[in-house]
Amino acid sequence: MCKDCWSVICQELVGYHICQTCNKPIELNKHIKFMGDFHHPHHFHCYDCDQELGLDAHERGGELYCLKCFSRSGVSICSACRRPIEGRIVWALGKVWHVEHFVCHHCEIPFMGSRFYEWQGHAYCLIHYQSRIGSVCHICAKPVTGILVKFTNKIYCPEHFLCSLCDRKLDEKSKLYEIDLKPVCKDCYDKLPIQWKKILAKIHRADRKIWSN
Repeated sequence: MCKDCWSVICQELVGYHICQTCNKPIELNKHIKFMGDFHHPHHFHCYDCDQELGLDAHERGGELYCLKCFSRSGVSICSACRRPIEGRIVWALGKVWHVEHFVCHHCEIPFMGSRFYEWQGHAYCLIHYQSRIGSVCHICAKPVTGILVKFTNKIYCPEHFLCSLCDRKLDEKSKLYEIDLKPVCKDCYDKLPIQWKKILAKIHRADRKIWSN
C-alpha cells in the first residue's frame, strides 16, 4: 500500500494523520499542514527566527513561521483561534477577531456587528451584561444607579432621557410621544405634518389592539 493511501486510511478509520516527514502517526489535532501534507510541527523551524515550530505555525509564501514572526508580517491574527484573518476583521477590546469568533463571553453567541458591552475585559450581550451589573442605560451603556427612566422597554439615565428630535431633556412631567420606539417631546410632535400624525395614530391603535389580545 502506498504512503498516501495509508495516510487516508489512518485518518478515516483511526482518526489521526500520518506525518509525511517521519511516517509516524500524529496525535489527534496535533498536526500542522504544509504544502498540502500533514506533519508533526517539531520537524520544522521558523523561517525567520529558526525557533522550533508549534501548532500555531503559519505558512506564507511557501515558508513556515512561528506566530510571533508571522504577526510581524502585517497579517492580523484572531485573538480567539490564533489563526490569520483573511476576510472581515472585528476590532474590539484592543484586539482583532474573526467576525464569527467575536462572541458574548457568557452565551458565546456571535455579535455579528450588533452592539456589545464591555465588563472586566470581556464582551457581553445586553442580557448577560445586565445580569452581572444591573440596569444599563440605553444611551451610555453604563449602570444606572438611583433613579432610572423606563420607556418602550429601554432604560435610561435621567440625564440621557432626551427628545430624539431636539435633544431637549425630558422628565416625569413632560408630555411624551413615541415615534419609532424613541421619545419625542410635545413641541416636536406638534410640528409634524398632519398626515404623519394620522399615520402614527393608526400605528399606535394597531399596537394597542395587538397588546390587548
